[in-house]
Order: sequence, then C-alpha cells, then structure tokens
Amino acid sequence: MAPAAHTSVRLDDLVRSTANYSAWLEGTSATATQVGVHGFRFDAHHQMTGVVLDTFHILLCLDGHASIRRIMNDSVEVMDLGPGDVLVNPMAMSLRWSWSGAVEVLNIAVHPGYLEDVVRESMGGLVRLRPRAVPYAPDPSLVQLGCDLHREVATPDLLGAQRGARAAGERIALHLLRNYVDVERTGHDRTFSPEERRALLDYVEARLDRPVRVEHLAALVRLGEHHFSRTFRATFGLAPHAWLRERRLERARELLVSTDGSILSIAMATGFADQSHLTRCFGARYGTTPAALRGGRHRPT
Repeated sequence: MAPAAHTSVRLDDLVRSTANYSAWLEGTSATATQVGVHGFRFDAHHQMTGVVLDTFHILLCLDGHASIRRIMNDSVEVMDLGPGDVLVNPMAMSLRWSWSGAVEVLNIAVHPGYLEDVVRESMGGLVRLRPRAVPYAPDPSLVQLGCDLHREVATPDLLGAQRGARAAGERIALHLLRNYVDVERTGHDRTFSPEERRALLDYVEARLDRPVRVEHLAALVRLGEHHFSRTFRATFGLAPHAWLRERRLERARELLVSTDGSILSIAMATGFADQSHLTRCFGARYGTTPAALRGGRHRPT
C-alpha cells in the first residue's frame, strides 16, 4: 500500500487558511529565538490532505468542546477536547484530521531551532531531533505550563509579563524535549562561515560606541542566544561579551596612539561608560593607563 501523500506547511499559514478561523490574540510567530503564541476560535474543520508541520503545535483548549479524529503516520485516534485539555501535534510527521465542535484555544508553536538551542545549552555540539509519534493522552504538566503562558500573554501590562512569557515558553520547550522528542548528538559545535564572520564583524565595528546586545548578534546569523554563544566561542575563542570588550580596548588603543582626541572622548567612542571605566579596563588588559600610553612611558603588549 502506497503511503498517503502529504504537503509540508508553515503552521501559521495553515491556521490562517482555515475558513472558520478568527483570532482573539494575534501574538507572535515561532522562530529560533522565541516560542510562538496565538489565540483563536474555530469550529468544524477537515484537513484530509496529509500535512507535515514546520513546528511543534500545541493546542490548549480554553472554552468549548470538540470531537477530533486524527491520523498521525496512518495511525488513527479519536478524542474529545474540552476546557483544560491539551493536544500536541508533532512536527516532521504526516498529519490529517477531522474536527467538529466550536472551541477557543491558545495556539502554541515551538520552532525546531528553538528546541535545538535549548538542547545545545545542556549537551553542546550538534544534535538531531526526532519527534516521537506520541498518542494522545492527558498531560497535566503541559496544561499548567500552557496556562502560565496564557496568563502572561493575556496581561501584557502586568509587571514582567514579557519576561514571564519567555520563561514559560522555555519551560514548554523543555517539556516537549523530555516527553515528545528523541535527541541525538551528531557532532561538535560548528564555527561561523566566512560570510557570517564578516557580517558580525561589520555590525560590531559600526557600533563600538554604543551597547551591543548578544540577542541582536544572534539574530544577525539566525541563531538562538545559547547556540550563538557556543558557536561564537568556537569561532573566536572568547565569549561574546569578552570578545567585544577586547575589541573596544583595541580600538581605544588605536585612537590613543593615532589621534589627539581626549581620553574621555575616546572612552565614549569605544563604548565605555566614562574615562575611569576605560582606564580600569585598559590597565587590567595592558598593564598601563591610557595617559601613560599616550605619554610614551609604556608600550602595551
């Protein structure tokens, strides 16, 4: 018997193409640096063409009831979904379903790049994620995590809501990795390509006079922060913050020798808080002070 045909789809596109879909929370899309979350309402829906999702899909039912017939890798399941129930649709697996009943749900999506980043923080190196075909079953721990995320995104004015949502998203990713995914290490940490190195260096060189955030550097090469930091260290031999401080000091030394600018102006031009900050860091690195270097009494090594 030939396997059923299926189509690879983006979860966001699939949800929004549902004719009876309406959103109550626009939220954010899943990326390698954040968990995606939306709120929507819909009723009867039939997805008879097999689809393979690009992300893990978690449905937390908040209101209403639905009867679902799901076909996952040709295995048929029938289930009822009501308030407080959660359904996990794995990525990279053929799925079809028939759905009747009206529900309001929190739609949570977890990108494979985000999962890989969480794994690498613990394991290091390159990994392969193999989603498990886990049959539907109650998962009260995931329900609680989903409710935590719902509370944070539903009250954006609450103190620390954005940070709370990020933390809840990371806990959801950990739960998926521990219960719905097999993780295999495939190699050591990679290094940046020449193109990625040049992009990072150009970005930093243009911004040495201001704060540079690791999350912005990571986004430049489309990596999560943890994975980026590991790859950065493997490439440059230092953690991002240490390398950035080293580059600021190198630029300050160049300016001290080649220009007549004041030490304060050079401190400002290289991202230090003030002249004293530059002097302390400069002395720790080179064993002399900016003023002494400029006076020619010491030459740093």
